[in-house]
Amino acid sequence: MSRFTRFIRSVGGKIMKTQLCSWLGLGCCLCLLPSVAAAGDPKQNVVYDKQRGELSPGTQAPTRERMVNAIKSAPSTTLYAMLEYGERVECFECIPLLADKLLSSSDPQVREISAWWLRQRSFGFGPVMVRMQSVVANDKNPVMRARAAQALGEFLDPHGLPSLAQAATKDSDVSVRSAAVVALGRLNAVGGNDALRSALTDKDASVRNAALQQVLKVNFFHDDAALLGRLADKDANVRRAATQLVGELQVTAALDPLLGLLMTDDDARVRQAAAISLGKLGGSDAFAALADAKKLEKDDGVLDAIDVASHMQ
Repeated sequence: MSRFTRFIRSVGGKIMKTQLCSWLGLGCCLCLLPSVAAAGDPKQNVVYDKQRGELSPGTQAPTRERMVNAIKSAPSTTLYAMLEYGERVECFECIPLLADKLLSSSDPQVREISAWWLRQRSFGFGPVMVRMQSVVANDKNPVMRARAAQALGEFLDPHGLPSLAQAATKDSDVSVRSAAVVALGRLNAVGGNDALRSALTDKDASVRNAALQQVLKVNFFHDDAALLGRLADKDANVRRAATQLVGELQVTAALDPLLGLLMTDDDARVRQAAAISLGKLGGSDAFAALADAKKLEKDDGVLDAIDVASHMQ
């Protein structure tokens, strides 16, 4: 226990913490700290110990042996809790085991918590990153490539960007390209926006849709032209997603295409999205189009959307 902590405890209850802050020249900073626990209270007097890991009141971090055993055989919920409690346990034996989980586990939660724990390792993480990059680029199994791409996204390390961009735009398998696109959204690195833009024109609709779903998750994506192009997509799910986005992002150049979609698209969900986006864009032309569409529309869901949109702004 530091002399400073002992001093605070000795004066606690005798003076206000604000007075102590003033005496020590600390302003109000000390006042924001939690009250110091009474000496001898084991539930409150918690100290971080590198050998034992991160402790919480009334709990103790797992031993390395317990963590290794959990990684090898425990169900996903147990493993999740074990790794959370062992967030700071220095378990070098755990690193290769969890790296294997990133590729071998069919449970996305297991892969997610494994990546979360691994990305916090100051030592041992580098080789795992290199391994995932190699799998994404070279493994013959698309399932392995997709899982490695997911891991690179969960690592939140920009060093994974080149591998993800390559997989998102060049991989021969649709599932790998989709996984890499989602990982780019998770990574949220500015340099990944070019790959997302390219994925918006992918030959497979699921990849185009995955790219649209990442637009609101990333920073600095401002390619309105790429979004406008998807309003005419042959896939209804892609058209709907693009229609929602241009309204959310207030793309004023989308006004005329949205008018066309509201009046002529053969998918009711697209017409619904077009109505709402027109309401978000606002303006006399948008509201006039909503009024005209209401006279012709037969679908109850679209009519409801028109009513909602007509009262926006």
